[in-house]
Amino acid sequence: MKKISKICAIIIVISIALIAIFTANTQISKRNLARNLAEIKTGDIICLGKSTSKDNFDGRWVVLDSTHTNTGDEGIFLASVNAVGNFDGTTILFKDIGDITVSFEDRGQSYAETHPGTTDYQTSDIKTYCDTFLKNNFTKSEQNALIATYKSDNAISIQGPTLSEGKAPSVDFDEAKDVLNGDKIFLLSAEEMSNSDYGFNTDEDRIATYKGEAKGYFLRSPHSPSFPLDVGFVFQNGKVMDYPVNGKSMFTMDTYARVACNLDINQIKSLDKSSDKDGKTVWNVSVK
Repeated sequence: MKKISKICAIIIVISIALIAIFTANTQISKRNLARNLAEIKTGDIICLGKSTSKDNFDGRWVVLDSTHTNTGDEGIFLASVNAVGNFDGTTILFKDIGDITVSFEDRGQSYAETHPGTTDYQTSDIKTYCDTFLKNNFTKSEQNALIATYKSDNAISIQGPTLSEGKAPSVDFDEAKDVLNGDKIFLLSAEEMSNSDYGFNTDEDRIATYKGEAKGYFLRSPHSPSFPLDVGFVFQNGKVMDYPVNGKSMFTMDTYARVACNLDINQIKSLDKSSDKDGKTVWNVSVK
């Protein structure tokens, strides 16, 4: 009996020691995570999600706000470093409505048909694309680590490009109530793309590339009713203006998306720090 008692005592001592080691390691991991979270800065790169070459997503996100979401809550506000396209490698329209106006003649009379269209983000094709992007590029755990975002956008006027006469007219965007309604992947707004706190100080800061070439990408902001089928758009040179939802105007161009999300810091398990070839700080994220 004495021998058994000694064995039990040894087992208990070993168990207590293992628990103490595990607790100490857990506390160290928590301290390291807290320290790394405090080090993240606007402009850093966070790696999260699965890269897919056809849509040009490489798993890299630029930090727009390291402590708050785009609604001001606790979290990390992120935007994809690159512009992304359809999963078959083609471009994206905000909403495919065909030709805006079709003119024709019948029995000597001229007629024009206007095809229905909308600048509403929640019913757009590009919103559906964002939902598919979430499912295709994130594991279930990573999806759970993204915050479902609810937001309305205020109306905003931003300065447009300077014209040949030296004038710089404003570009006016309408308010958008409930523009984000539980979205985990979404487009940026005209206000966010003009916000210096997010690192967008110059046109160059807004430029995003698709497979190495600067390309234009849609925003979620509807233009004022003066242009009822235009939404916010960032052109190849980084200018924030407006462009038709179906990408058809006096000229056409390839149109893409630059997706954004809010990361729940409470779902982060670990952060590993490194640097990329451009000297930017890179954080590889592991979620719970």
